[in-house]
Amino acid sequence: MSGDGTGRVNGVLFGPQKSTLRDLSLRYRWDGLSAGDAEVLGRFISAVGVTPDELHTHVPVGGMPDGVPATVEAACPGMAGWLYPRRVDAAMRFGGEWWIAECKPDSRPGGLGQCLCYWYWWCRDVAQCPCSRVLLLCGLAQLDEAAVYRACGVEVVQV
Repeated sequence: MSGDGTGRVNGVLFGPQKSTLRDLSLRYRWDGLSAGDAEVLGRFISAVGVTPDELHTHVPVGGMPDGVPATVEAACPGMAGWLYPRRVDAAMRFGGEWWIAECKPDSRPGGLGQCLCYWYWWCRDVAQCPCSRVLLLCGLAQLDEAAVYRACGVEVVQV
């Protein structure tokens, strides 16, 4: 499965869009994020010192695995629409730069796979919005785990 760089794959629109754009004044009430993830994102936006020109949450990226959505839908009606396509927690535009972020309570190793997959899919499927930074935003960053993230090109920001 691959996109054509326009943000559309198999008829599904990926990347930032009107439905994922969020109002920055509504802190901690951003669609698609848990309360904890929204709190971590809010602390990051406050700490960075520059307000993003755009904030998008729960941004669709990545492929739709063959057969899996149908299997999930059969087992649990409505769940496939929530799970697929996969979604980046946050995408922020600062001028011409896009940053994508995964929000976690801590720097657990499993988040690294998410960050790398989302980055790959974003670059493949959302070429109209080139990503310049990939971030793990977390409440607690363990030194060993953060070193692995950084070695893979993902910035770890403890907030």
